[in-house]
Amino acid sequence: MGRDRQALALSVRNSLRLSSPPPFHFRAAQQPALNCARDFVSFSNSLEQIENAMSLLDKVFSGKPSRADFAEMVTQALHQAGIEKIDQSESDFSLKLAGGATIFLGNVYSNYCSASRSTRQSLISEFVTAAASIPELPSIPSDFAAVKPSLMPVIRDAASFSVVQLMNRKSGKDDPGVEVVLKNLAGGLVVGLAYDTERNITSINRDLFEQWGVSLDEAFKAAKDNLWEKTDPNRFAGQDGVYWGEWADSYDSSRILLTELIYRLSVDGDPVAFIPNRDQLWVTGTNNSAGLAAILKGGMESHFNQGHALSPDLYVLVEGTWKVHVPEDKSLRDLWMKIKRRRDAIDYGQQQKLLNEIHEIEDIDVFVASYKIYERKDGFAYSACVWTNGVDSSLPQAENIALMVDVENPEHFVVPWEAAASVVGNLLALEPDLMPARYRARQFPSNEQLEKLRPLAL
Repeated sequence: MGRDRQALALSVRNSLRLSSPPPFHFRAAQQPALNCARDFVSFSNSLEQIENAMSLLDKVFSGKPSRADFAEMVTQALHQAGIEKIDQSESDFSLKLAGGATIFLGNVYSNYCSASRSTRQSLISEFVTAAASIPELPSIPSDFAAVKPSLMPVIRDAASFSVVQLMNRKSGKDDPGVEVVLKNLAGGLVVGLAYDTERNITSINRDLFEQWGVSLDEAFKAAKDNLWEKTDPNRFAGQDGVYWGEWADSYDSSRILLTELIYRLSVDGDPVAFIPNRDQLWVTGTNNSAGLAAILKGGMESHFNQGHALSPDLYVLVEGTWKVHVPEDKSLRDLWMKIKRRRDAIDYGQQQKLLNEIHEIEDIDVFVASYKIYERKDGFAYSACVWTNGVDSSLPQAENIALMVDVENPEHFVVPWEAAASVVGNLLALEPDLMPARYRARQFPSNEQLEKLRPLAL
């Protein structure tokens, strides 16, 4: 199989995510993979059926379809493949199949839009073929000795699980047992446990984990040991002090956990890693400015355009522990912040939509403030939110806060978030279980506090 064919196979495999409760956890446009198609499915008779549906897709192959058009395109292709009962869900961009399975379209849509025109039809054909051949979810053993050889660690972004909690709250679901087993890794990243089979990667929920009778540390050690066994160190390619993984097995990002392997790399300074999505791991050194620029630019493209996005942050390995790395060089810091702002805008937008829907259902009167990105004529960019006098608000942690003192006039001024927090931190209460972070502001700053804030205005 040629390199292009392998890339297409991986794209299809990692774009097909299925769920059947419990357990499951997702976020639109970037859902955790409860089940990933792992290999090409044999085309045979199914492909013949799907090819009959391809004429329905011609009108969108030459351009970028809307999400609604794409969902309809996939739905019609699935109908032609023999799947009759399909319900489209616009709210989470998914297709609900008979029997409880759910296909989230966010990743395959991203892959489709970024694919060349010559490969789009193949991508859809193989995606639909795999969906038409969905196996039953694997039966995960309740005995740890039996499950241990198939455990693998998976890296996920914490924001996705916060979204799942909001989705469950919106739908009235509250079952801690179906929550996925997680450990914190570094800012914005968590590690989960997955049961790995030939066709699926299935997340482990708390109910199942507690049947094993082992500690979290023991379970995660077993998963990490299995990852080591699947890791050929020679698949860490490198040039000019920049390294990238070429395992292409759905666990490239997980290898950030193999710190011993990372330390073997010849980098200038402390190792810095970037995992823009689940299938990419980039590493360079803190002193390699050209290398840092290269991984940020390359990773930015895949982070937003290839699906399965993870983190916009850089992570530095210090004494065996990963920490968020803020580049010292201004040009690098500006590039990193550009990526981070864009990702935060996506996450806060989705979070805001869910919170507003929940507040309407639960009759809660709170203004969920927007996270906005602004750019001046000189190219300087920043993020900001608005805090309005007399309004109970939920504020996203933007770089700046616009204090709307008088809506009628209107009178307002803008203060950096950190500076504002030093004066009115007592009015900002961190809201639990929300990622990215929001702060509840029930009261507006007093006149005395406003006078202290005005000299800090931008």
